[in-house]
Amino acid sequence: MNALPETCSMYDAVLLNLSDSAVSDAISFYGKTYTFERVFSLIDRLADNLAAEFSIGKGDTVTLCMPNSPAALLAFYAANKLGAAVNLVHPYIPPEKLKESAARTSSKLVLVYDLYKCGHYNFGVPTLVSDSARYMGAAGSLYYRLTQKRAAFGYPCFEKYLKDRKNPRMPSASFGKDEPAVYLASGGTTGEPKIIAHNNLVFNRLCAKAEEFLSEPLENYTALYNVLPIFHGFGLCINMHMCMMMRRTNVMCIRFSAKMSARQIVRSRANILTGVPTMFLKLLAEPSFVNADLSHIKDVYVGGDSVPATLIEDFNEALEKGGSSARMYVGYGLTETVTVCLVNTLAHHRENSIGYPLSGTRVKIVKDGKEVPAGEVGEIYLSSDQFMLGYLHEDYSPFEVIDGVKWLKTGDYGWLDKDGYLYFKQRIKNMIKVSGVPVYPSEIESVAMQCAGVKKACAVGVEDAVKGQVVRLYVECRDGADRETCREEILALCRRLLIAYAVPKDIVVLDRLPVNLIGKIDRKALEDRAR
Repeated sequence: MNALPETCSMYDAVLLNLSDSAVSDAISFYGKTYTFERVFSLIDRLADNLAAEFSIGKGDTVTLCMPNSPAALLAFYAANKLGAAVNLVHPYIPPEKLKESAARTSSKLVLVYDLYKCGHYNFGVPTLVSDSARYMGAAGSLYYRLTQKRAAFGYPCFEKYLKDRKNPRMPSASFGKDEPAVYLASGGTTGEPKIIAHNNLVFNRLCAKAEEFLSEPLENYTALYNVLPIFHGFGLCINMHMCMMMRRTNVMCIRFSAKMSARQIVRSRANILTGVPTMFLKLLAEPSFVNADLSHIKDVYVGGDSVPATLIEDFNEALEKGGSSARMYVGYGLTETVTVCLVNTLAHHRENSIGYPLSGTRVKIVKDGKEVPAGEVGEIYLSSDQFMLGYLHEDYSPFEVIDGVKWLKTGDYGWLDKDGYLYFKQRIKNMIKVSGVPVYPSEIESVAMQCAGVKKACAVGVEDAVKGQVVRLYVECRDGADRETCREEILALCRRLLIAYAVPKDIVVLDRLPVNLIGKIDRKALEDRAR
């Protein structure tokens, strides 16, 4: 593999063809393909037009509220070429939260997609809307327009900026190592919502480690099936950016459907599958997947949530039945480290572990301020060459320097075996994972408290066979408040102000919420009650 200069922007890195690949198609999107040559041409044209029309340049920020689509990829690299940071948010985020995120990152431009439920909301900065169907083949485009209801109106069309240039070609901007290139939302190591800033280097560096976790030589791979959205560190880095850097085809999925995804995986003969447990459980229930020829699949990676051992066993059985020698592997990482920094691989695999460190990563377990030996449970500490720049507008830091080494206190409990494999025990931080998506109890509780009849609220995670966890909200009503009215008002507020994954599956009204010795709501007692 060719060497990668440390000063590369992500845009410059994708031009280098790090693997000397001859694969011609960069994107496959519902019946239509785009060559690398075509993609680079569109990125350059878009960058020129964004600079001319919106004065996007060095030090600015562009916010993308997008699922996996060619438009998202083009916008990301065009902004990066111009020296702008890209703020990536969940495509289901409520408009009020999107506006808040754009403001916190000082964004000069917002890009949404046609199905984003915002009507003609004013985000306070120029806003463009992408027409997803324009990137699809004829059949896919027709089906999309007939079955999907447009929900964003009145904004200028993003695709017009992919046409004729409005000024001469803009040069590629340079980034310093301390300059942010990407903003990602995270619960941090405490479970409270934060925005993480990353530079270009950590993304390029992680992608260059591909040969460490792939089961076969890189030249044996041609395509990756991409269902994880780009607001997710894994979806952005390992799926989108690695495909671009290694010149492999990115088979994009705008919205997961087991039947549609099975068809895409089999037709494209994708070599790599990545996803969260929910996705793979649904694929196992899809006959067109489990009865198909799967011999083209070489690697399967699952993460984002705790992974049931039965899922790994069942999926490996389905792979073997389909003629694939691949196995499902579990990894571990945080948004603070971009994404995965430990992973099980063909070369390094241990049953029930969550991974072996990639190069540049060290792990230790700390309890009561001291490192503990193998086999003892404590907080997971990481030292890595993939660290974030920091949290945006936050004084809190999760880092600790010990004997000259910078360590990240993860907020997770686990233990190491004598060979260095990591095992997960539980989260210390207060966070719930629904279908692999982090949701934050504090946000849910804050919304519930906007209901006039609510005195106290506490959100907890409840185990779910398909989604991993779902949200249960416990509330205590004020004297005289009608319980059913409170439930209806809370649910309406949550649906309007929270991401869909954070909306409580059920709301339980108690006469009194339990409290601990210092008078705070006893979350542990409610978690035990929910089991």
